[in-house]
Amino acid sequence: MRNNLKVGLFICECGGNISDTVDIEKVKSSLDVEVVEQFENLCSLNGRKIIRDAIFEHDLDRVVVAACSPISHEKTFQDYVKPLNPYLMDMANIREQCSWVHDDKEKATKKAISLINASIEKVKQSDEVNPIYCQTPDEVAVIGGGIAGMNAALSLAKQGTKVTLIEQSPSIGGHMAKIGKVFSPVKIAEECGMCLLNPILNEVVWNENIEVMTCAKVVEAERRAGTYNLIVEQSPRYVDEEKCIACGKCAEACSVEVPDDWNDNLSNRKAIYRPFGQSYPEAYIVDIENCDKCGDCVRVCPMRAIKLRRKPEKIPISVGSVILATGHQLFDPNLRPEYGYSRYDDVITQSELGRITGVNGPTKGKLLKSNGEVPKRVVMIQCVGSRDEKPDGHKYCSKVCCMVSLKNANIIKHKYPDTDIVICYTDIRTPGMYEKYYKHSQASGVRFIRGRPGEVVKKGENFVVRVEDTLKREFSEIEADMVVLSTAMEPSEGTKEIAKILNVGTTEDSFIKESHPKIKPVTTDLQGTFVCGTAQDPKDITESIMQATAAASKVAEYNYGGIEIEPFIAEIDEEKCQLCGNCIKLCKFKSLSISDDKLNIDPMSCTGCGKCLTACKNAAITVNGNIDEKIFATIDGILTKKEPGERLILVFLDNIGYTAADNIGVNRISYPESIHIIKVLSVNRVRPRHIKHALENGADGVFIGEFPGDLMYEEVERKIERVKNRIAESNQNPERLAFSKVYIPYFTGLAKKLTDFDKKIKMLNESE
Repeated sequence: MRNNLKVGLFICECGGNISDTVDIEKVKSSLDVEVVEQFENLCSLNGRKIIRDAIFEHDLDRVVVAACSPISHEKTFQDYVKPLNPYLMDMANIREQCSWVHDDKEKATKKAISLINASIEKVKQSDEVNPIYCQTPDEVAVIGGGIAGMNAALSLAKQGTKVTLIEQSPSIGGHMAKIGKVFSPVKIAEECGMCLLNPILNEVVWNENIEVMTCAKVVEAERRAGTYNLIVEQSPRYVDEEKCIACGKCAEACSVEVPDDWNDNLSNRKAIYRPFGQSYPEAYIVDIENCDKCGDCVRVCPMRAIKLRRKPEKIPISVGSVILATGHQLFDPNLRPEYGYSRYDDVITQSELGRITGVNGPTKGKLLKSNGEVPKRVVMIQCVGSRDEKPDGHKYCSKVCCMVSLKNANIIKHKYPDTDIVICYTDIRTPGMYEKYYKHSQASGVRFIRGRPGEVVKKGENFVVRVEDTLKREFSEIEADMVVLSTAMEPSEGTKEIAKILNVGTTEDSFIKESHPKIKPVTTDLQGTFVCGTAQDPKDITESIMQATAAASKVAEYNYGGIEIEPFIAEIDEEKCQLCGNCIKLCKFKSLSISDDKLNIDPMSCTGCGKCLTACKNAAITVNGNIDEKIFATIDGILTKKEPGERLILVFLDNIGYTAADNIGVNRISYPESIHIIKVLSVNRVRPRHIKHALENGADGVFIGEFPGDLMYEEVERKIERVKNRIAESNQNPERLAFSKVYIPYFTGLAKKLTDFDKKIKMLNESE
């Protein structure tokens, strides 16, 4: 019956991304389907019309779309196949995993045919199933209290959403609180950073829908039934916020002085302090690591607000969605010792220069060297750690460094017109309206030399900056009495930590990765989790705020519409179920529970891994979606097209591994054409019988990848070892089966593993 189904195939040229590498005419003539159509951009509205018209005209039962990745466009095409059930459509990924990873047109075409045939056979085994909808709580957690996090929280709060704003440092405000002046895309004059920040900070504080938690960080997270259960660890301030009146008597009495990190360690503060004048909470905090417990502050406090014996507290909160706004940190200039940052007092960073020129900075806005004199010449060195392929460097451009150096150069020129400023640059990047600011800097007398200096050395009382002018093609030595390093923006430690805790995807550079840079720019690959600001990549204040409001908008949309869950989860036959509880004990995702004499399944936490099936002696549990049969069909669809002498390797990956494989294509990293990737809900669903079937029917090798953070990882690893033993017992080579860890950020590692496995299989084929 299933073999008589009418299947329609729709091939996308993807504006040449596919058709330039894949011979679509050959693909069309090689496959047996009811109808084949191709279009330049199948995801467009015209593409939808082509698909729907064909469904009605040819009375199609199933649809296969050969295009880009289902990670980015599956929902779009599921909508396009209406009135068919959305799960009667399957996507063959012939862009990210074919045309973008292979150059040989003939081999790419052959692989595209195999991938499409696999989808055709798979979709024949698909049954009608309906998506499951879960409503999420309105509460939202915004992690990170910088300018992006505050704007996201404020936007949601004004819509009536309850927001918990979680900030690791003692005050909200982030990096913007440290900036003396900010630049603008439409103004030549620089504006006071605190004057712009304070109204937003005050609105956040005054809004009744926002709860601010400082000195706090998320340490655990669990997702269940549309709800995030977070454990937030809040360190004590050792000063009661409600009692403290910020009179400052405690700081006056304190005898301990330590470097002030808010001033980039250019000045000192006391062990009990207030981060900056407008900080919130408006209370002092004890630096307990440096406090000598003398008790002087306790004795002089008129409000008896200081409590030095308080302990950290773990606070559970439940929210429907999370916005990650964990910000950035700056590249450590000590990693470039040739610039003498640690050796010379007057080699500083742009961040430190911003504090020096700020009216609330260590010198009250005066540009002074370490000896108290105004510098006669300042040399700025761009791209310190950015566009840098040396060890510990970053290949990416940090995007704002050029504008920051121009801003600080202009500030100096306006106040000290006799100070000579030279900017040594790789390429000046001032897109859009910022170009006017660049021209203004040139007109103000700021000098530019195209070339990255090789070193900074001391010569008498001054520095010598050695640089090659790449325009004049000559080496020069520039004397200076102050050198400023424009250091790269890189992901903060908090960004890296929260990515691991939530298991959200990151880029190769450890920034939070968006689901799709164009159509889902603030959505992560984890449902209900969004990103904004410099946690996502380097950007300026304007762009951070725009992205924050976009993230808030997506959260509101998400909370209003609820969550759509794929229906491939466990299902209980109540007549067969005897409530023995064996499945509850075995379920690593804690998806099963008994209440009111009934076994219940939490659709949000169930992954459809199938572990519970092995526990049920009465066969009372099934998993929706005909999963086993679809895996068999996919295997057969690939192997049916195998030619004599051809090498075929099947790679089974779940959503995390599949996303990593997509990233290989996005970054145009190649791997052998023998590699055929099969997406599964859970690699635990790849049974020993599937592996045995593949190897017995022509697969040269089977590669299974699993994210080690998955709760089923150890289970799958043990299963693979058992399968290898069975393979050896049947006189087959167990080396033809491989199991590997897979991470989204380390897609280059996955490409290498696939290439190495192909070489291994080739050697086995030649030796056996």
